[in-house]
Amino acid sequence: MNDSAVNENPSDELELDEELDESLTTSGKFVAVAAITGSLERDTTLTGNPFKYKIGNSWNLGNKAATDFIDQIERKFDRKNKFHSYFSGLPSNVSPIQNYLAGTIAFDELAKSQIIQITQSANDQSRKSLRGGNLVFIHYKTKDDEDDSGRLLIVMVDLKGAFEFDEKLEPRKLNPVDTDALRQAAMFDLTLFQTIYPNKDGETYLQFIEGKSKSDFFKEALGCDSSISNKQSVSNIFLAIVAFSLAHNLNRAVTEKIKEKVAEHIRDNIGKQVHISDIQHVIDKELPPGHVSTGSFSEFSNTHGYQINAVFEATRTALESSISLKINDDKRNYALSVKASSIGYEGSEKPVIVDTDLAYLMIPLTDEDRELIRATIGNPDESDTDDS
Repeated sequence: MNDSAVNENPSDELELDEELDESLTTSGKFVAVAAITGSLERDTTLTGNPFKYKIGNSWNLGNKAATDFIDQIERKFDRKNKFHSYFSGLPSNVSPIQNYLAGTIAFDELAKSQIIQITQSANDQSRKSLRGGNLVFIHYKTKDDEDDSGRLLIVMVDLKGAFEFDEKLEPRKLNPVDTDALRQAAMFDLTLFQTIYPNKDGETYLQFIEGKSKSDFFKEALGCDSSISNKQSVSNIFLAIVAFSLAHNLNRAVTEKIKEKVAEHIRDNIGKQVHISDIQHVIDKELPPGHVSTGSFSEFSNTHGYQINAVFEATRTALESSISLKINDDKRNYALSVKASSIGYEGSEKPVIVDTDLAYLMIPLTDEDRELIRATIGNPDESDTDDS
């Protein structure tokens, strides 16, 4: 079989691949369908050094380095925080994938259409600092799942790094992965895409992770909806809850309970997709029965400018930052991070107390804190003056 040949129908390609030694063509729970590498480099012979692209040969899927590559990147997607999105709807972004899934174009044609879009975006005047790299395009499926259309993975790695390619741009070997070698990556869930597109609700079929480079370049080049970061989404949720509570005259106890339950829900889903509809459901459960604002949090957030991704993925750091207050004086003598739910006026039974004029803050100290402070400033009956 000619390793560089590309079949016109992706399903036929899968059947051919399965005739190879299964231990080589499968990657854990996945089977590779097609893969190809391109490169994106500056053309120093032209004014302005624009980017140029090159497409290599289709991979030999019996090459263990190919399946190792899928393993490594798949694990990265599992571990890393991801940006979730949908296609923007532009035909130039969507039609090549639709045509590939329909079997009317081959995988190398799909890869070429994608790398042309990436090259055009790279040559935007605002991207003068962008570095090039090798671009890896892989279509793979879940083993023994005939209904799975698979995933399309597009990865940009450093030209020289942990991932090595030969002169035909096929993977030569895979060294221990240097996280800096991976610059950007996008994953398209083709099964979800076929189910959902062109609608933009439910599970998202586009995922992006950032390596050493910011992923906005990939998002724009591949035609996904522009949106805000996951961190901003989490922060804006709690800002929107406060405004939502004020607009609907919810008392502080209800507001605090809502924030507590929303934080709990997000905390229980760290590293997973969280839908704004999930947050609205959590809020609705804490509202008084039959309250007029039931079912309206999502709409309220959108109409009042609180930008929250329809689907986001939180980190523990982003969550804790969103539910805490950063306090410091103008001379930077101190800086504190206090959970907003822990602060109250005297008599509120909150652990952190403020006076009625909001001039001072009283914070409980642990035994270790007390000993540290005593060792630093001494006891209160010790004079600070020098008697000599």
